[in-house]
Amino acid sequence: MFLLFVAVIAGTILLGIEREKSARERCRRFAAAITVEDRVLKLPGETKLGRGRFVLRGEWRGTRKRHYAIERTFTATDEIISDGIELAPERFSVEVKENDDALVELPAYLIEDGKFRGTVVVPIIPSYSVEVERGPLEASRDMEFAHLRLDTLENGFYGKLYVNVNRCRGARVELEKSGLRTKEKLAELKGSGEAELRREFWIEPIILIMDRKYSDPRKLRDVFGRRLILEGHGDYVLRLILDVPFSKDVHDAAMVTVRPGEDVPKEREEPEVRVVV
Repeated sequence: MFLLFVAVIAGTILLGIEREKSARERCRRFAAAITVEDRVLKLPGETKLGRGRFVLRGEWRGTRKRHYAIERTFTATDEIISDGIELAPERFSVEVKENDDALVELPAYLIEDGKFRGTVVVPIIPSYSVEVERGPLEASRDMEFAHLRLDTLENGFYGKLYVNVNRCRGARVELEKSGLRTKEKLAELKGSGEAELRREFWIEPIILIMDRKYSDPRKLRDVFGRRLILEGHGDYVLRLILDVPFSKDVHDAAMVTVRPGEDVPKEREEPEVRVVV
């Protein structure tokens, strides 16, 4: 019985590997069959599509036998039959932590019939409207302080950090997103001094070709070129932290709201197509 159990487990693993390989090859064939013309993604013929949102959640589970669990959910808002997809800015969000925890929310089109059935087309056409709730930020204790001046940019924000301390260790600035509460350190000073920070969100248009059952959010690291990914629209918290030894740190924070913008600069019209399976 034990050998039979082992054989069943091994067979299930091998079957999963083969199915993932088949899905990857299908997505690659689809990527080779599409073109982009005048902000329209041309499909290989009339295609039945579900239009909606594709959400992926990933995390390591278990103690002795750890495995990476991925939940994939496609929620359709409507169905269309078309030979093209108009490329326009839509809301997207990508969070992948260094420990592989992931929460990804994407605009998507699911192919519902034909030889490419199960393929998910994700157009990411970045455009932003950035608002900082308030500024400047300041954290102080016993005549020692950290001060952060802020200005918004077309695709993000700019800041200048001033720190004047004696007993305190220094200060740092962090960006955190609601959702997984993924954090990114933007600037840090040890002791007194000045520092500049500039945080711009992802600006390169891309078309992700994914699979409804087999896409892995960790593979988005190859697309964005970073192990920790914190990109897209949504609500962020920008936090200034004064590092106080042997006591609680002093914080000041502001909400940063990032919404889709209306226009995409002409020099960024041509998207790159990437397969993520």
